Amino acid sequence: MKMFNSHFTYDQFQFHQLAREKDVLLLEKSKPHFSRKTYEVAIIQRHPAQVIHGRRYAERESMPPSEAWGVSGWSLADLQAAQAKFRQVVKSRPNDLSSPTPFPADASEASQRLNDAKTRSGPSN
Repeated sequence: MKMFNSHFTYDQFQFHQLAREKDVLLLEKSKPHFSRKTYEVAIIQRHPAQVIHGRRYAERESMPPSEAWGVSGWSLADLQAAQAKFRQVVKSRPNDLSSPTPFPADASEASQRLNDAKTRSGPSN
């Protein structure tokens, strides 16, 4: 399985893993030239090996999708609040984490509606 990276960059933000317990992460989020750091608590999503749109993907871990924020991921302004949320989420998680974590049911429906809307409106220029 491809494990979750403890350091990564996304949308010009740098993420650094502060803690991981069970399938829960506590991340520090920063951006170059910004003095204030923020924090994210996220439930790691596990995906089986699969083929999506003809591309083969190995079994892997990922951050929750944007549609799941507030259910599987939280943004917090200070470290103490983030640590408290991390402990709360860890306590709520099952001990058996062997099965993949499905995306929320409405996440795929939202993606399909977006794709349908793009198809109906034609190519964008």
